[in-house]
Order: sequence, then C-alpha cells, then structure tokens
Amino acid sequence: MSSYWRPDNVVQVGESKVEIPAENGLSYSGGGKVSLFVPPSVEFMDGKKSFLQFDLKLGLPAGKQPTLLQLDHAGGGIIIKNMRIYDGTRGNLIEEINEYSSLLALKYDYDTDDSARSLRAMEEGGTAHSVKNQGTLGNIRSEYTDTFTNPYFKVGAGKTTGSAMSDADFTTAKCCVPLHAGVFTGKMFPVMMSNGLYIELDLQPASRVIKQLDSVLLDRKLQLNAIYHSLNGSNDAPDDWADGAATDVFYVTKDNQLQGGDRVNAFPFVVGESINWVKDADITVKSTLSVPFIISEINACATNGLIEVKSATPVTQNTGEAITASAWRIYSISACEETSYDVSYTMSNVNLVAHKVDLDPKFKAGMMAKIREGKAIEFDIHSVTNYKNSLLASDRQTSFLIHASNSRAKSLLVSPTDSTIYTSAQLVSASGTYSIAENEADITLNSNRSGYVGCCDFLSSVQYQINGKLVPSRPVGTKKCATRNSVDAFHLFELEKSLDNAGVTPRSFTKFLDNWVLGRGFAIGAGVMDLRDKDLSVLLKYEETSAPTKPKMINSFV
Repeated sequence: MSSYWRPDNVVQVGESKVEIPAENGLSYSGGGKVSLFVPPSVEFMDGKKSFLQFDLKLGLPAGKQPTLLQLDHAGGGIIIKNMRIYDGTRGNLIEEINEYSSLLALKYDYDTDDSARSLRAMEEGGTAHSVKNQGTLGNIRSEYTDTFTNPYFKVGAGKTTGSAMSDADFTTAKCCVPLHAGVFTGKMFPVMMSNGLYIELDLQPASRVIKQLDSVLLDRKLQLNAIYHSLNGSNDAPDDWADGAATDVFYVTKDNQLQGGDRVNAFPFVVGESINWVKDADITVKSTLSVPFIISEINACATNGLIEVKSATPVTQNTGEAITASAWRIYSISACEETSYDVSYTMSNVNLVAHKVDLDPKFKAGMMAKIREGKAIEFDIHSVTNYKNSLLASDRQTSFLIHASNSRAKSLLVSPTDSTIYTSAQLVSASGTYSIAENEADITLNSNRSGYVGCCDFLSSVQYQINGKLVPSRPVGTKKCATRNSVDAFHLFELEKSLDNAGVTPRSFTKFLDNWVLGRGFAIGAGVMDLRDKDLSVLLKYEETSAPTKPKMINSFV
C-alpha cells in the first residue's frame, strides 16, 4: 500500500485563522475547567501555529492588606494543570498530559535565552528581568521585580496617597500561549478524520501560580529589598530609629535603583501594605513593633533625593536595639504573617485560535480513497506521559518503578516536586517553602513555585535500572549540587542529552537548582526504545550529612 503522505503530492492552497470559543462559560477562576471543541470543518490544522488566547486579571483577597502581585514568570500557560485531548465523539482519548504546568516550567527554564524570555513576556503574559528594577548590590537576576512594564498591574499602582491599592490597580493581560502537546507539535493534524477534537484544560489554584514581587519578600532574594536610611532623611546625619521610639515616617536608601524621577514607581511597596524590618547582618533578628506599620503615603522627597514612607499613625519599635542606617531591610508582612491569603485570577474571552490549512481537493479525495483502501491510518505524535510516584522526606535511599508502556520512548525526565501542603499565604510569599540556596548574592532563596518544579534537597546520586541492567554503570553523582554552591558536570552532561532527546533544546542551565530535573536518554539522536515488557526503575540516594527536608511527588515524564 502506498504512503498516505508524500511531499510531491501535498498541495497547500491556502491558510486561515479560526477562532473557537470555549463552550462552557464566559470566564473561569482557579480550579475550574475549560472545554473547547475544534469542529471537523477545520479539516487540517497546523498545531504549531495554533494557540490559546485569553484575558487574565489578578485579584487581591478580601479583607487583607494589599501587595503587588504577578503571575509566574513562565506566563499564562502555567495556569493549566492538566490537559486532555479527545476525538470529536469524546469517547476516545488521544492524548493526556498530567501536571502540564510542571512540564511547561521545565521546558521554559531550560529551553530559553534572553530572546525567548522577552518574546514570552510580550506574547504569553510572562515576565523577564527588568533593567530599571535590577539590584545594585550584586544579587542574581530576578523575573519578579518589574514595576514598569509588568503586564499585571499599572505603572504607579498603589502609590496614591491615602488610598490603599485595590483590584482596580491590576490590568487585564492578553495571553497568547502555545499548547505543548503532541497534537500541537507542528505536524499537520487531520481534524476531519477524528471527527473534530475535544480539549479539556484543568486550571491551577490561584495561590499556586500568583506571586509577590521578590523585592518585598523576606525569604527570596533579600538583597533586592529596600534598605532603611533614616527617620529624618538627612544624608549628612541620618537618624537611627531608637529602641522604644515612635515614628510615622522613615526614608529608604537609593540602593537597588530607588533614585531619580521614577523612584516612587520603582518602589515595590504600595499604600495599604503592612511592612516590617529585618537586620542585614542576622536575618533571624526582626523588628518588634507596637502596631503594624501600614503605609499611607509614598513620596519622592525633593530635598534629599530619597523616598519618604509614612504611616497614618505613629509606630513604636521595641526590638531591643536601634534600627540603624543601611543595616536593616524592609519586607512585606501583608501575606507571610497571615494564616491565608486567598488571591484570585479571572480568565476570560477564551478562544483557541486554530491555524487552518486548506489543501487541494484532489489531494484530500485521494487521501480518503487510500484510507478506505487500508481501513486505518496511524499518526506519529511526539507526546509526553507522566508516571507519578511519592517519596517521604525521611527516605534516604529509595527506588521506584515506572510502569511505562511506551513503544517508542525517547527520554526520561524526572522532576521531584515538593508535595508539602502549604497555606495560600505561604505559597504567595514563599514563606517556609523549599530553600533553594543561601548565599551572599541572594541571602535567602526559597522556592516560589512549590508543587510544580523539582528540588534537589541534598540528593547524593541517581542511577537507573532498565530491564535488569544498571545504567549508567556508575551512579550519577550530585553531591556538589547538593552543597548548593557548585555543579556536577556528569549530571549536567546526562541532563543535556536527556533534554535534547526529549525535544527540549538545552539552551540554559541557570535554573538547574531552581527547577531540579534528572534525566536519562533512551537512544542516540532521533532513536527510540520500546519500553513494553521492560522494567524501568529509578534509584535515588540521599546520603549527605544534611537530611532531605521535604516530601516529594515525583513526576516522571517519558
């Protein structure tokens, strides 16, 4: 029987965009489900040029102090937790990707560069490093500092004197996100032959994907936070905040680009936000205040070039020592000291923009004739299957089976995610979450992406067993990575091969600790391995002096 697809007889005569609205509602919130139906009339769809289009607006919790919020830096696609694609009858499952957000975060953290980050920020509602908000004290770059071009709130949001920030200060972001599924990999998909496509998208809870800015947090990149200058704003004789003294005004230093005509807009705190102080030399020492210091005014002082911050009522500090100039940092307690901080998002105007390809009618007729002749047609879709396992924090040596039944497997990517149950306040403020690193550049660096990115957590080595054989012959050491201050070349070499085999171009390893992934390629180049009737297990050893700190849900993407 002759081939269905031949380059010499495929004639493309036209193409167009078809907007397909969601069928089960006008707007959605965290934890909801979006359903879309691609009708058979689309006939042939170019998945790579198709995308999901929607509006996204964030919201503050009712009855809580405000703070600036944004979505995960990966963009709008991160709100998709699970994806299922059926044929038009909705009876046959073509493709399912469980923990889609984990796969997306993995892809966007490793297959990235400055151009890709900027493009995703422009098209997908992501954020990138902001030069106007970058630190000046030697910190590592952050995607969570932008107050000038952030797609989720206005420039100057929350800076109106006497008026606390509200939902009206948030903007509606337009997101156009590609769907990273096999049906949408770029090969032409004959929708007419599957009687259409029915797509279901489960959405992430809002607190899982909405973040505070790094420049206001105690537990993430503290080096970026504003620094206390004085009570009097004098550059010549700055006044310390003495123990037992009360004040309703203070000034911050010009560090971290809080200077110039835009300094108030660059200031990451807002009117109505509750703040506290932490000692630079010992971050376990925090100020003790008589009442919370709630910001009522943020002003640019003309006489000294500093930012002036006021409270509506005087506040007494009883820390036991003075808060001295350039030795204490300011951080937000609007979320981290709450038992819950139930942020929200609204997803509206949801459309799948399908790229329809019109082919020569003679070609379509010939193809249908060949199908009737052969009575079947096969599609080679490069997709992903997630096999999940759990691991206790107390497990120091463990192995788990991956019950894979893939006949053409290219690669295995293992992402051990933190499965701790956190409150919404902890998730939004990265308080008490997995500690990625503690170094001079960041001071503190807790994960703000708990539940969908991997964590090293003092892993010593990894090895795989395939059909009774250990591969590689020696364990892949990760001891240096476990110190959080070095790298293991063998691990990165194995990971690079695995990512490439999986179709994830390994262009950046800057987030190899932030999003920890283990990998094993099954073949060279475009080769594949048949995993049917083969045992596949992963052997993990946590043998460092420091014990693992978090339980894990392990996503094994094949």
